[in-house]
Amino acid sequence: MDGLEEAAEANKRGLTYPFAELPQRGRTIVVAPGVHWIRMPLPYALDHINLWALDDGAGWALVDTGVRTEETAAVWRDLFANSPDDRTLTRVFVTHMHPDHVGMAG
Repeated sequence: MDGLEEAAEANKRGLTYPFAELPQRGRTIVVAPGVHWIRMPLPYALDHINLWALDDGAGWALVDTGVRTEETAAVWRDLFANSPDDRTLTRVFVTHMHPDHVGMAG
């Protein structure tokens, strides 16, 4: 079976997700050493965005931030309250300028 046939066969079976659970509100899931998955709600038809917290030595670097809403701010407060340690944020990476990626960067 060549690569295209394998891809077509895998596509027929549907998507396979490596994690059985989603991150709970205000919590993270460790997906690799130093990489935490955050699921942030969105007030749109697409109801969430995936964000990432990266171990940055002295603190945590964030990849994207979520859209600026009261609900998002509340989830960030929950995340900080449930942080795996007391290190602070060191920096924020924004992958692109859509509001759901940059909205809470300030």
